[in-house]
Amino acid sequence: MPPLLCLIDGHALAYRAYFALTRGNAERWRTSTGEPTAGVYGFISVLLRILQAEYPEYLAVAFDTGKTFRDDLYPEYKATRAKMPEDLRPQIERIRQVVDAFGIPRLEMEGYEADDVLGSVARRAAEDGMGVKIFTGDRDLLQLVTERIIVNLPGRSLSEAKDYTPPDVEAYLGVRPDQVVDLKALMGDSSDNIPGVPGVGPKTAVKLLKAYDTLEGVYAHLDELKPGLRKKLEAGRESAFLSRDLARIVTDLAVPFDAQAAR
Repeated sequence: MPPLLCLIDGHALAYRAYFALTRGNAERWRTSTGEPTAGVYGFISVLLRILQAEYPEYLAVAFDTGKTFRDDLYPEYKATRAKMPEDLRPQIERIRQVVDAFGIPRLEMEGYEADDVLGSVARRAAEDGMGVKIFTGDRDLLQLVTERIIVNLPGRSLSEAKDYTPPDVEAYLGVRPDQVVDLKALMGDSSDNIPGVPGVGPKTAVKLLKAYDTLEGVYAHLDELKPGLRKKLEAGRESAFLSRDLARIVTDLAVPFDAQAAR
């Protein structure tokens, strides 16, 4: 078995933990001085569970830093998302402090999302012969799945989670991991406000990719499609390729990562 690197999506798991524990009642998760604790408590619980279940040789946590290049590409990116709850915001900084106190490497890069940081470190580690497992609540990371990279997504509760391998991704989404960005390019993604091609839904998008493999393949065979679908794709060409740029996780960042510090 290759050495295992566990990577944690800090913001995504903090969100999941916060909402799973508060369930609309955040007031009960406060210290005697009124400091909110649900996100911190939930994150630490997940972190300890990962350590106990996986016993990884290496561990690191990635965080978002704010505005990214995707906001410049498409100002409406993630514009439909609800704002972070006010009592969760200070907890993110507390979680950063917890990660530092545990001596776990904290990975961040200005202008990029935690997804990009995770993707870049995961790819490099896999190329170096490690096994990688990414813990997140974000299905976007399923595009990173390979024979060496597994993505773990939570279920209905914090204690329920599933590992996704390449066959699992295909069973779940109907496409291979390397086709996930093309799937989002066609059908869009309402959670990130990625437009996709108006009028093209998940079933049609999957069918197109099964027939033509890639977004380029779809557009190279428009003459084989029914007039109505062809018209939608022609009208949405620019949106499709923009959507793919928004959905694609960057995997070639020079993220400062010291494997020895992550032991």
